[in-house]
Amino acid sequence: MKVGEIREPLYGYLQEIVVEPIENIKVIAIQRKPSPYHIRRLALSIKKIGFITPPIAIRSGGSYTIVDGQHRFLAAKELGIRELPLIVIPEKYAHDLMELNVEKQMSLREKSYVALNVYRMYLSEEPEIMEDDVRILDSIEFPHYITLGIAYEKNQKLFGSAYESLLKRLDRFLSSPLNLAVKKREERAQIILETDSLTKQAVEKVKEIGVSHPFLHKEVVSYCNPIGKKRKVQEKLEDVFTKLKENLRNLIADPERFREHKFSETVYEE
Repeated sequence: MKVGEIREPLYGYLQEIVVEPIENIKVIAIQRKPSPYHIRRLALSIKKIGFITPPIAIRSGGSYTIVDGQHRFLAAKELGIRELPLIVIPEKYAHDLMELNVEKQMSLREKSYVALNVYRMYLSEEPEIMEDDVRILDSIEFPHYITLGIAYEKNQKLFGSAYESLLKRLDRFLSSPLNLAVKKREERAQIILETDSLTKQAVEKVKEIGVSHPFLHKEVVSYCNPIGKKRKVQEKLEDVFTKLKENLRNLIADPERFREHKFSETVYEE
């Protein structure tokens, strides 16, 4: 039920204020995993002073989808609140809000899930929009978040941060319609998963020769990285990862070379 409206002060569009039954409200898919601690803390706050900050939502047919405020929504449900106030914004602003939601510092996995959700919203609404369209560029910070989001969906144990330095230099927005670009993203996600499987094997082999520390996964990828720290990279992502996988296989076959690398590096640093 609409109870009022306000005019956004910078751009002038209308924001509706509604009060809706809790069963008529949902949270947008692929949100960050909710924090039980944060929900409990908000529930205690609501008990003391009431529900004073409405979530932000978009209208989805006859229901409402929260794009900012899932913890407040879950805390309200936990307390048995039957109706909630919502601030309803035009759907076109939801994409940017999802990407800019900085309620807490997000992990790489969470950033990737949010970017993938924004990507899929565009894909559903305008499948023929180009992936490098300015609207996509404004809504998604880095294209590798999309690739990693797909990979994380297939394997939540993916060590994505080990490849981020490479992906930042190799993964670019594609000059293709989204309905075609998404297939390329899926192919790249599969490449990342295959590489990570080899990396894990290489890490185990290196551990067998007595080298072990919390950052070993990243160090193994760095050691096998075929382009080093080169900033301007002309090679294609697929070609670089093919070489990376070859280097990982060589390390699996001869892990002692990693110990020699470590020794040489230590001598050089001294």
